Amino acid sequence: MSMGTFRARVVRRWLPLIVVASLVLAACGGADTTSTTAASQETAGTSAATTDAVAETTASTPGTESAAPETTGGGSDSPEGEPIVFGGALPLTGWGSDAGELNHRGYQLWEKQVNESGGILGRPVELLIYDDQSDPTTTGRLYERLITQDNVDVLLAPWSDDMTMPATNVAEQHGKPMVTGGATLTDIWDRGYKYVTGLLPSSYDYVGVAVRLLEGQVESAAVLNADLTYTTGFGDAGVENIEDLGMTLTGREAYADGTQNFAPIIAAIADGEPDLLVGGTGGANDAIQIVQASKIAGFSPDMFYFTIAPVEPEFVEVLGEDAEYVLGTTEWEPSLEGLPGFEEFVTGYEEMFGEEPVEDAATAYGLATVLQEAIESVGELDDDKINDELHTMEITTVFGDYSVDPETGMQTGKAIYVLQIQDGERHIVWPEDVATAELIFPTPAWSER
Repeated sequence: MSMGTFRARVVRRWLPLIVVASLVLAACGGADTTSTTAASQETAGTSAATTDAVAETTASTPGTESAAPETTGGGSDSPEGEPIVFGGALPLTGWGSDAGELNHRGYQLWEKQVNESGGILGRPVELLIYDDQSDPTTTGRLYERLITQDNVDVLLAPWSDDMTMPATNVAEQHGKPMVTGGATLTDIWDRGYKYVTGLLPSSYDYVGVAVRLLEGQVESAAVLNADLTYTTGFGDAGVENIEDLGMTLTGREAYADGTQNFAPIIAAIADGEPDLLVGGTGGANDAIQIVQASKIAGFSPDMFYFTIAPVEPEFVEVLGEDAEYVLGTTEWEPSLEGLPGFEEFVTGYEEMFGEEPVEDAATAYGLATVLQEAIESVGELDDDKINDELHTMEITTVFGDYSVDPETGMQTGKAIYVLQIQDGERHIVWPEDVATAELIFPTPAWSER
C-alpha cells in the first residue's frame, strides 16, 4: 500500500474527530496565522490523551482569535497532573512530507505508549507538532513560537539539515536543549553550540560506510546530488570518501530539486564511465527517476548507491526488478531484533498504522526515548540539567546506541548499516554480525538482467 493511499484513509477515518482552531503567530512576525488540528484517539481500550497540532502558515486574517488545542482526559490508569508538552515542527506538506509523516508517526506511537505506561515523572505527555511546510524559514518561526508563546516543556527536532539549522539556532538562543533527528551535516556541530546534541552520525560516515565497503572492488566513482542543503552534504561526503580512499572521481553533478528530466544529467555522468554512482538523494522519487533514466541510457556502473531512497518502500514498489542490487545506508531496519523495546515498537507501530515501520519512524521514536530517559534521570524539567545529561548519558534505545562527544554534542556511538535490495527486499549486507544477506557485486548490466 502506498503512503499516499494510507494517509488518505487516515484522514477519512479521523475526520469526524477533528477540531479546528485558529492561532495567531504574534511573536513570529504578526502577519501569519495557523490552523491547529487536534484529534483524540481511543486505542486498545485505553483513552489516550493525544493532541497533535498541525500548523499551516496562511495569509493574515484580522480579528482571528487564539484557541488552545482540545485535549481529552485519560482513563483510570492514566498518569495525572499537567501534561508535559513536547513540541516541534515537521514537514507534513511540501518536498519533505513523506519523511515528515513517518517521523510524526514515530512521535505519536511513543506518546501513546508512554501514557499507557504511566507517563513521565507521573505526568502524561502531550505532542504539539506544527507543519513547517518543508520551508526552513517557517521552521525557525515555529520554534520561536513553540518556546516563547506555547511555552512547551521539551523540544522535538525537525527533519533534515535544511530545517534543523534554523531550529537549532532558535534553541541555542533560548537555552533550550534539542536532540537533532534527521540531520547529519557536520556544520551543525562546528558552531560551538551548547544546547544541541545529535542522534545520527555525520554525513561523512553515513555515506562512507557504503563507499568503504567497496574499497578494492571499484576504482572510480561519480557523485550526483540534489541541490538541497542535506543532499549537497551527502554529495560532499561522497567526494571526500572517494578521494580519501584514493579512488578516481570521474565527475560530480548537482540537479535542481524537482527535476523531472534526468537524461542529460545521466549522459554527463556516463561519459566518465564510473564504476560506482554515489547518489545524494532525499526521498525515493529522485532515485527512482535516476535508475529509470540510467536504464534507458544503458548506463550500467558496477554499483548504484543512494542515500535514504532505498529505505523507503516506494523505491522497490515503483521500480520492481530494476531496484535489484542497489545499495543504501540506514540507521535502523526491522531485522535488528536485539535492540531494547524492539517488539513493543514494531508491534505497536503495525497495530497503529497497519504497516511495518521504517527508519524515519524509528528515528523519531528513538529520539523521544532519549529525551524521556534524560528527564527521568534528572527527575525534573530543568533545561540545564537535562542538557548536561544529554551530553554525558550513554544508553541504547530501539533506535540503537546513543552517546555524544560531550564538547560538541556530535553523535559518536550510533551504528550505521549498509543495505542492498535483493529479491525485492531490503537486506543488511554490512556489518557482518547483523547481515541478513551477502553483498552481490558487481551489478549485472541492464542487458544481462
